[in-house]
Amino acid sequence: MENEVDIPEEFVSVKTKLSYSIGGLANNLLNGLVFANLTFFYQIKLGADANSLLIGWMIFAIWNTINDPLASYFIDNTRTSIGRRIPYIRYGSLFYGITFIFCWFPISPLDNQIGLFFNFLAALFLLDTMFTIVGVCFFSLPNEIAITAKQRASLGAYSTIFGFINLVLGLILPIILLTGQEGTHPLFIPIILIIGFGGSLILYLSSYGIKENMFAQLQDHEGFLLGLRLTLKNKPFWILMIPAFCMQIVAQITSTGLLYFIDYNIAGQTPILIILTFILGIIIGAFITLKKITKWQPKKTGIINLLLLAIALAILFFVGYNSILSSIPFFFVGFGYIGILITSPVLMGDVIDNDELITGKRREAIYGGVNAIVTKPAISIANSAFLGIIGSFGFIAPKIVSGVDIKEPQTEFALLGILVAFCLFPAALLTLSAIALRWFPLIGSEWLKKKKSIIELHERKEKEYLRKISEIKN
Repeated sequence: MENEVDIPEEFVSVKTKLSYSIGGLANNLLNGLVFANLTFFYQIKLGADANSLLIGWMIFAIWNTINDPLASYFIDNTRTSIGRRIPYIRYGSLFYGITFIFCWFPISPLDNQIGLFFNFLAALFLLDTMFTIVGVCFFSLPNEIAITAKQRASLGAYSTIFGFINLVLGLILPIILLTGQEGTHPLFIPIILIIGFGGSLILYLSSYGIKENMFAQLQDHEGFLLGLRLTLKNKPFWILMIPAFCMQIVAQITSTGLLYFIDYNIAGQTPILIILTFILGIIIGAFITLKKITKWQPKKTGIINLLLLAIALAILFFVGYNSILSSIPFFFVGFGYIGILITSPVLMGDVIDNDELITGKRREAIYGGVNAIVTKPAISIANSAFLGIIGSFGFIAPKIVSGVDIKEPQTEFALLGILVAFCLFPAALLTLSAIALRWFPLIGSEWLKKKKSIIELHERKEKEYLRKISEIKN
């Protein structure tokens, strides 16, 4: 028939997949190392006052809430000869690396608490601004790089591999560079410089291998307030935001608290077995989750992993003074943690699919922005809560003598406080998340029927897309 369009087999090159995945690795490493470890670094290594850091995190929460939706809106409406996303990745890369390095080399004297406070605040504001700009682009790009489900899944597989590398580096590097010693590791400065400038270079080069959907620049875009209003109509999104918000707090607390746990609760004991079992748990957890998620469906898979992680942290609370015993729950921490990381994007994908049924549009970028409104303040809440909990149990920060941290002896009650903040508080949030996820409605035969209709809708959109591309070329 005249209106029939034969859809060719889509091809996304290995170069494009590698460029996107390696660029994503650099993006996540630059921001992850800072947000997971900056509280420990400023309090333990630089001697910053805990109350000042707490105030800094709460002030930062305001900026952290509003910048993502604004960045999403402006990036979506960018028009250049090389696309909407690529300019921000390419030309923002150097500034990203410089702000990363600035986070670790304060310009304030270490004996000036006011100076350290403003230095800390500046580090958060600058780093998050660059992370937001570049991160929004990486959030939106997968659906522009590939059209068909097959190639999107392939791109996801590449991203998972490099995401695992980031997870391991984000765990091991801070332990080596910041714990078990007075001051920092002798290789701290060169490694920070290598990561900062190396990450910038990787982002810059990766932008030349990423293929953006140029046709999207011809599409009409909804207004900022209209996009927010339409998002409010998607009830499953707001249900999902409960575990998303809680999980962001848990992820931040466990990343920050791990350094306190190693440096104080198991001081003098090697953390090697803990690291190995955690990594083993990640590997096995990823394999089982990927194998079972179709059978169990995302909702059930998410609940199982949330409860598994909660139980593992609760057990760790009781054995957290012994590194060998701690390695057992750490295996299940890794198992549950990677399971949640795998499941969460799938659940969000279902939410966006449901939005398409409501609005008739794919609106990934605005969901990335609204998601950040809810989840990004959790970063500040997590760090503030952790500092508040350990402070209430009598934790004493080290003294800084000639730029070197000299640890103060901690009471048993203070060590207990670290375990409460590191284990029990996150376990309670994870349990709450599992309960909330029970109400997530996108599951069962009725939802699968809707998913089938969405696939058919995508096929029609793909035909229309190719038809318009053909008209433009002709």
